[in-house]
Amino acid sequence: MTPPRMFAMVSLMMIIIMVVCTGLIQAPFFRQSIIDREAVVVRDLVNALSLEHGVLLSDFQDYSSGQARQHFDSSFGTLKRLHGTARIKVFNRDNIIVWSDDPTLVGTKRTAHPERLAAAMRGEMQALFNPSRNISGIAEHGQPIIGTIECYVPIYLHEIGTTRMDAMGVLSLYRDPKDLNQTIQKDMYLLWEVIGGAGFILFLALYKVFSLVYDRQKTAESKFSKLTLEHERIVQIEKMSAMGELVGEIAHQLNNPLVGVINMAQLAERQVHDPQRVLELLAQVRKAGTECRDIVQRILRINQISRSELAPTDIQDLIHDTITFCQQSVDLKHRVDFSTSQPKTALTVDPVLIRQALFNLIHNAILAAPDKPVHVALTTCNRDGVNGIQISVTDAGDGFGPEVAAKLFKPFFTTRSNGNGLGLPVAQHIAIKHGGVVIAENLTEGGARFSIWLPTGATP
Repeated sequence: MTPPRMFAMVSLMMIIIMVVCTGLIQAPFFRQSIIDREAVVVRDLVNALSLEHGVLLSDFQDYSSGQARQHFDSSFGTLKRLHGTARIKVFNRDNIIVWSDDPTLVGTKRTAHPERLAAAMRGEMQALFNPSRNISGIAEHGQPIIGTIECYVPIYLHEIGTTRMDAMGVLSLYRDPKDLNQTIQKDMYLLWEVIGGAGFILFLALYKVFSLVYDRQKTAESKFSKLTLEHERIVQIEKMSAMGELVGEIAHQLNNPLVGVINMAQLAERQVHDPQRVLELLAQVRKAGTECRDIVQRILRINQISRSELAPTDIQDLIHDTITFCQQSVDLKHRVDFSTSQPKTALTVDPVLIRQALFNLIHNAILAAPDKPVHVALTTCNRDGVNGIQISVTDAGDGFGPEVAAKLFKPFFTTRSNGNGLGLPVAQHIAIKHGGVVIAENLTEGGARFSIWLPTGATP
């Protein structure tokens, strides 16, 4: 089942439940509102009749007298003609029935709600629907009465010197709830129609919105899936292209010495009668083979860079050690200066890898201008909102042009005949592993500056 259909089923079910529950909850409120309204009418009618026919407090005290019965019959007997009337009782202050449409009840204390009778005696109007109570008697058309509407209304004193809230008795009126139930049923039907119509309109609007959102989501997911597949295909093509380019560079690096090996081996075959010449050729073969081995070892060292061991390292000491090692390895007399305004700076890095990256930059700077000094500096530097340090190596060479700048960090690219093109790529790889970068720039006064930027506290 699709999500829109599931949404439609759940929504319709919820709307139906809401409509039914609303009607069932509102029905008692409608019923009580109608009963209260009718109780007010009964109260006003009873007091108007009692005033018109001169009902007195003495009638409630001497209810068996002929005068009292006459007053009660002429006043409250009229109520028997009200539609749906099932029983009428008139109580005095002692809760004794002093008049009823059933003469057998006069003089008794029969009521199912004494608390409501007491409240009405205090002047409070009481009205309720009793669904379980049946009144002994027959309603109109000969049908038995099931359930009753009960009203307890006070009968106020009309004598001089009394207040309207002084009750001389209470009239309880029991009516057939048939008309009331029919009215409530009509009101519930009307309420259900209104709520159902509003709910259906709301359902259509929500279903339309849900379907629209769902369709757009499916479209977006489809496009995203296609984009992901296309991106993966492009990445795979780029990987294959980079691999092919790297393999081509490696093949190019190995091709020259291997061609020399083959040529010198062929010469050695032709000079087999001249042992001295053969020895010279074999020496050349060994030299070319050694060059091939060195190329392979350099490639293997690139792979070893992927493994690192981190340790807290004093950067100033690392720079001093690297400069000393570089001078001993390249040129004992070459001048390499170091300056910094920073206090002791410690970072958690792999000192071997950082030393190798810095060595590559210093070595390139020396080769760029062998007869001029190289300057190394340590400074703090904020890059893209991240605090870090920068180790700069500045040479006094000729710098580099735009074409060379685009290939500086490309493996095996070199501008020197005896270079291997791995110094800068290896340094860049090491810096990236530590969350940093190698920055190359030409100086306006001449020369170039290559800098290793490392974030403070960053780890690979």
